[in-house]
Amino acid sequence: MTSIIMSSKEKEEQLAALPAHWFPGQVWTMRTGEGGMNNTTRFVDVDDISYVLRLYETHRDMDKIRYEHRILLALADRKSQLSYRLPVPIELPEGGTIVQLDEGTGKLAALFTYTDGYNPTWAHPQQLVNFGKAVGQLSSALAAISVELAPVYPPYYEIEHIHPRCSPEAVRTFCLQPPDIFVPQNKELSYIYERFAAFYQAIPALRQLPHQLVHGDINGSNMLVDEEGKIAAVLDFEFVTLDVRVMELAVCLSDLIDPSLPGLELKRNCAAFYEGYQSFIQLEEEEIRLLPLLIELRRLDVFIHFLGRYVDGVDAQGVLIDIIQNTFGKTKWLQENGSELVRSLQPK
Repeated sequence: MTSIIMSSKEKEEQLAALPAHWFPGQVWTMRTGEGGMNNTTRFVDVDDISYVLRLYETHRDMDKIRYEHRILLALADRKSQLSYRLPVPIELPEGGTIVQLDEGTGKLAALFTYTDGYNPTWAHPQQLVNFGKAVGQLSSALAAISVELAPVYPPYYEIEHIHPRCSPEAVRTFCLQPPDIFVPQNKELSYIYERFAAFYQAIPALRQLPHQLVHGDINGSNMLVDEEGKIAAVLDFEFVTLDVRVMELAVCLSDLIDPSLPGLELKRNCAAFYEGYQSFIQLEEEEIRLLPLLIELRRLDVFIHFLGRYVDGVDAQGVLIDIIQNTFGKTKWLQENGSELVRSLQPK
């Protein structure tokens, strides 16, 4: 296939033409703003109503986007279960919610409802309790949804599917026989591979845990709060899939675990989040026991994701080095403190 390289001006012109698919004959304005690192985002204003335009950059798989949109539409029917908003795909006049660009790239675009707000920072425990409640609410709503489409993304524990060039053997080779420029990270990479080996042994136990739909990427960058600090929206359902139920909790705790914090403060933060979460979700004993391993799995997943980006030439060496250090620090902390972390989540 011939590769088409567009200038920034051509891309902006392309983006500016997209709203006509949803609003033929109408006048709109478009503005830039903060967006995710994986896709191109613009904000569209029509008749004093704002929308979010997303141009998918990470893939051109119509089935993945159809599934994401189907879940969001199903959640929209259950909005009374949630104390905040979710993005809702906007239907095209001719039906459907996805536009395929015809300039030869095959890129896909969609329009969503807009919620005003800003990304949160968790400054005190009550905010973390509310964060946990928001995640618990969503997990409860997702558990009640059944759609006719099959999920496209695999569960987290099928880690061999994260990136086509990062097979288990390729990861092993990189970690144990790193390229010369990564030799200074040899100790960290060797430890990271030890944790991969431990994870592979635990897969049969993970398959036995309760499964349900999970968002899979809830963090501060995928949430909005209003001016009073109240959670206003959870965003970016691109990776929603069927997975281990407790993985939703593991993903959130992974972001809260900062080994640079005093241990007591770190565990207090995780306990505050869990207090809110468990007001909606009651986990089984085995789910809680395996929680430290699943938090590690989230970090290993991020490592493979960025290793793939490096191999593809998307990120520079320094980005991957930062990820290696982060993965090493968090997995080592979990090995030393995971059992105590689990105990800190339990009622006193």
